[in-house]
Amino acid sequence: MTELDYLLAALIMAAVTFGLRAFPFVARGFIAHHRRIQILGRRLPVAMMVLLTLYAMGVHNWSSPIDGRAQIVAVMVVAVLQVWRRQALLSILSGTLVYMTQMNGWFGL
Repeated sequence: MTELDYLLAALIMAAVTFGLRAFPFVARGFIAHHRRIQILGRRLPVAMMVLLTLYAMGVHNWSSPIDGRAQIVAVMVVAVLQVWRRQALLSILSGTLVYMTQMNGWFGL
């Protein structure tokens, strides 16, 4: 490929990326009142948390439950906070902090 081909490919990718990022703002009136989009808005955060949890629990080689202690405790923190407070950001950040604390040995844990 020539330099012009690379430049054209980069410009096309930039235009497509910009269009995809701008679409929700341009189509805001349609999106805000569409029934399926509202359903996705309610269900997608929980679905993403479940997928991330399944991925996090599956990436490690578990030879015994103690190997996954940090993951299990962090998942329990996220679940309890989500059921109690119903704030996804608080749940995710708290679970991440608990996990990182245990994995790095901060505070003697």
